Amino acid sequence: MKLVDFENSFYVNDFKTTEIQIENGFHYNMNRRFNISLGINGGMILGIPYEDRLTNFTNSGNIAGIDNFLQYYREIDFIDQTLAKNRFYIGIKPQLGFNITKKWQVQAGTEIRYFFQPFFAERSYFGNTFKEEGVDYILLGHIGINYVLNEQISIGANYDRVISYLRKTLIINSFESGPFESAVRYHSLGLNISYSF
Repeated sequence: MKLVDFENSFYVNDFKTTEIQIENGFHYNMNRRFNISLGINGGMILGIPYEDRLTNFTNSGNIAGIDNFLQYYREIDFIDQTLAKNRFYIGIKPQLGFNITKKWQVQAGTEIRYFFQPFFAERSYFGNTFKEEGVDYILLGHIGINYVLNEQISIGANYDRVISYLRKTLIINSFESGPFESAVRYHSLGLNISYSF
């Protein structure tokens, strides 16, 4: 067993809005069961997978009926259009791996990801002021399972879920009857292949 394995990985995540990622890093093998790894990655998202379009979108009663529906619709449409843009990023990903058998390994860890184009910007319309905290970095939780084909090649599946928000919005209307908030979270499911040397 080598003490340190250097590794190149290729990820394809969330097949509805594809994310492509290349990662370089190393594993430090503490023993036959556990290893610690650190990867530096870069990639591109062709539209970002997300959930919680409107986590909490309420008001004090000034908006009702069709107006309320249109408010929801416009907000969701704005989020869809914003997140559909292509984005490049870099990240750093520390992980802990556990070898279940010689062929199977489970990994868990975090990733700090920096986007070259921030999410969302301050905006206002229909007499409302939207104070948005669009971010250019996120903190992810990562879990995955890998199958070792041979000493050098492994394949796996992975799931990433954001711990922080892509967007947090404070909306105060002209009558000061707000505020109400909405939030957007990132998540992705994908496949990867890795080559160790």
